[in-house]
Amino acid sequence: MTSGSSTAPGPAPINDDPAATLRQLEEVRRRTRAAVHPAWFPMLVFGALGLASIPFGSIGDGAGSGLFWLVASPAGGYATSRYYRDRASSIGAGVRGRAYVALGVAIFVTAWVAGAVTESAAGPMLAVAVGYLGFARLERSRPVAAVSVVLGVSAVLVAVTDPAHGDVVLALVFGLAFTGTGLLLRRRDPVG
Repeated sequence: MTSGSSTAPGPAPINDDPAATLRQLEEVRRRTRAAVHPAWFPMLVFGALGLASIPFGSIGDGAGSGLFWLVASPAGGYATSRYYRDRASSIGAGVRGRAYVALGVAIFVTAWVAGAVTESAAGPMLAVAVGYLGFARLERSRPVAAVSVVLGVSAVLVAVTDPAHGDVVLALVFGLAFTGTGLLLRRRDPVG
């Protein structure tokens, strides 16, 4: 018989501090949630679309914006769902998207109805703001919630003050807020 040291690693040390274990568990949950369903991608996509919509606001008293979003919203939704599907395939985990799809459709329909009823860009933007509170809840994302609040406050201010180019102001706030938040969240993406 030979004697010698074993090269097999021993069991992981047991952490006797329950608070530290809970903190580690919460960090793993947060990182997993961020890896499985990153909010940065739709924020960047829809932020870019929001900025691209600005020139369409001057066509036909808002009809240009409406037509732009009629095409851009489903295209952005498709790009987002495709990205999530590809990402889930590459990392081996994903989420059920029914709640996200239902919320996206609800935002789209509500924004259209709000635009028809109010004949103002403030109505659809308020619908988007409320809808993104739902996304913030699903994502457990404070940055997404903050963007939602900024959009909501902007929509109310435009509705109350009725500036000459309120639609452009809202599209700019929307585009910049979404793009900026998307870039911030992208830097935090654990998958990279």
